[in-house]
Amino acid sequence: MISIIGDLIADLSLRIEAFPINGGSMQRVHYLAVGPGGASNVAITAARLGLSVSCLGEVGDDRFGRVVLDGLAAEGVDVSDVAVTPDGETPVAGVLVDQSGEPAYLGYPGRLRLVSPPQSWTEAIQGSEAAFADGWADHDHVPGLIMDCMQTAKRAKVPFFFDPGPGNPAFDLGWHFQACGLTTVLLVTESEAARLAGLRDPMASGRHLLALGPEMVVVKRGAAGCLLLRGGDVHIAPGLPVEARDKTGAGDSLAAAVIYGYLNRLPLESIGALANATGAAKVRKLGTGRNMPDIAEIREVLRQFDLPLSGLPRSPSPSD
Repeated sequence: MISIIGDLIADLSLRIEAFPINGGSMQRVHYLAVGPGGASNVAITAARLGLSVSCLGEVGDDRFGRVVLDGLAAEGVDVSDVAVTPDGETPVAGVLVDQSGEPAYLGYPGRLRLVSPPQSWTEAIQGSEAAFADGWADHDHVPGLIMDCMQTAKRAKVPFFFDPGPGNPAFDLGWHFQACGLTTVLLVTESEAARLAGLRDPMASGRHLLALGPEMVVVKRGAAGCLLLRGGDVHIAPGLPVEARDKTGAGDSLAAAVIYGYLNRLPLESIGALANATGAAKVRKLGTGRNMPDIAEIREVLRQFDLPLSGLPRSPSPSD
């Protein structure tokens, strides 16, 4: 079982004609959907890759919380340990994507109550194959809660995957740096690597972050692909040129692919190929949540660019 910790939000996704949107103006919306978002995207993609997944997080007892839980359950994700807080409110992200595929975000923080992991979470993490968390926090108690879970995984020798993301500028992001020392696999963009390492060069940043304690560092480079470092090994996985209709959730899908590759002991080259193909399959699609890529779509990208298919579960597609 893979434990996905925290950041259970609802995404309200809209595709618009163009930015900026000015007061008093009118634009037609070409796509509209409400579904699970945040770390739910990692959970759904991991489940579609054939991994057993459980979410450990908190939602409010409201309509958006039900959207998140129903969407995850429909994908086979275990939500039995998600805390449903009666007087809480589920965080919501308004995701606006223009014709270039570039998203802008509007964040409603909701109201969450948990300040420490319940015993059920501790036991779930201790029995997990791996755990994942990202670095987004809508409330000041969330970083401590995530760090507690990371400490639990560390003591239990459970591999932990951490994606700090850009972080919420409303809070001190120093905890991201501390989390690097508790992480087995660190997933960062070039700008995040530069922020954490204080270095501009992606390779130098990756090596610096690797020296902080992770077993592996993956530097996400957008259309340029990704850079993978483990011990003395380095692999540069070049990007895959596909039409980017919606870049939202691309990093989440890549994270799920890295988790799959790591747990299946794939070599760096195969992990990089799978990660890039999964991200490419995502940006071809609009929306997040239940619109994350599936096995058939990922395999299609791998075939298109003549990348190795070995190590992937079978596609449910009849043509496969």
